[in-house]
Amino acid sequence: MQAAQGGDSRYETITPLLNKLARFDEATHQVDPDEIAQGLSLLLNDKLTETQSSALLSLLHHKKKDRDVSVIAAAIRRIVQPKIDAARIQNIISTRGKPEGDYLGGLCELTGTGGNATPTLAALTTTASLIASSSLLVSQHGYMGANSPTADLGNDAILSNIQPTPPALSSTPENIDKVLKESNYIFLPEPSFYPTMKHANSIRQGLGIRTIFDLVSTLLHPLRGHLEARVIGVSNPDLGPAFAQALKDTAVKKALVVSGQGLIDRISPQGSTSCWMLSGGEGTVQHFNLQPSDFGLPEQPFGAVKARSSAAEEAGTLVDILQGKLEDDDPVLQIVLMHAAALLVISGICEVDSGEIGQEHVIEERGPGGQRWKEGIRRAKYSIASGGASTALKTYIRAPQDSL
Repeated sequence: MQAAQGGDSRYETITPLLNKLARFDEATHQVDPDEIAQGLSLLLNDKLTETQSSALLSLLHHKKKDRDVSVIAAAIRRIVQPKIDAARIQNIISTRGKPEGDYLGGLCELTGTGGNATPTLAALTTTASLIASSSLLVSQHGYMGANSPTADLGNDAILSNIQPTPPALSSTPENIDKVLKESNYIFLPEPSFYPTMKHANSIRQGLGIRTIFDLVSTLLHPLRGHLEARVIGVSNPDLGPAFAQALKDTAVKKALVVSGQGLIDRISPQGSTSCWMLSGGEGTVQHFNLQPSDFGLPEQPFGAVKARSSAAEEAGTLVDILQGKLEDDDPVLQIVLMHAAALLVISGICEVDSGEIGQEHVIEERGPGGQRWKEGIRRAKYSIASGGASTALKTYIRAPQDSL
């Protein structure tokens, strides 16, 4: 890369890279993934002008290099991971995690890329994560998703609107261990862990298209090395195989990538959801489709699970679900339960051959992918009915989040 000519000396130029991308053709031209990653690194370090930053992200999108696994992997390698005491975190996980079935007691995550054509409940992943956290250790990374009709309803905004007392949302690399010692659920705000992302986010908001950072941010996680299981939604099913491969390349052993009917990064409440599952530590990716009936639930129209009009409304729905205030046949409750169930299933905790939770026996029936989706639903329902889900939120709110 060269210094920018005739402009601010702070900036460098990536004109040669932009020219290569403009001419890029699979058959005749190739672009080195590391060269692209270097350009993205300059963007994150505020070394590119806004014009060149926008051009880079736009070209990567239109040339479909933003879904190239080798480019995504190269970009992730160049992003500096936050300095966290890994040994201390692992010690806490080993102490607090409760192995059961094939779940080893590690951290789990449920997330999505955003960019949905059909806006569904924005609080879905956070609510489902809290439900699952009554049995699992769950770490949610609070990054900016793709531009969408619900872009102003981020998980941080929703959590901040919980009444009467919202969580502090002040976790940092320095105090993360204090929260994990007390709470099964933790929210990790992107600005505290990946501060350079602010330079990309300002550009992304202005472009109005999916960019490579929608994918990179989804795969990034401050505690990536401690994650045992991940469920990731992508709004474009064409990205499913790329995400599954990227997860495999980052040494994740248990993962499920989902893309729902209607171009949503969710398990669809209506129709089919395409799934790519990585499991068993064998490195193989299994593709199959899920239907609501596989969870023992009826289909629901998209209009019944649409996003609320404000973060305050979303927060109210989250609390109502955790406190068991929604009827069993409520479509919003059912789509949340499917996602909590998916995380429980992929974690391996549903692989218990006998035993009881509450007063119901384990459901051993298997569905697509050879998994116990109905058992996941049963456990998710029990989390709410037993008060475990509500307690998970209360515990997180009380957890110390200062760095003193």
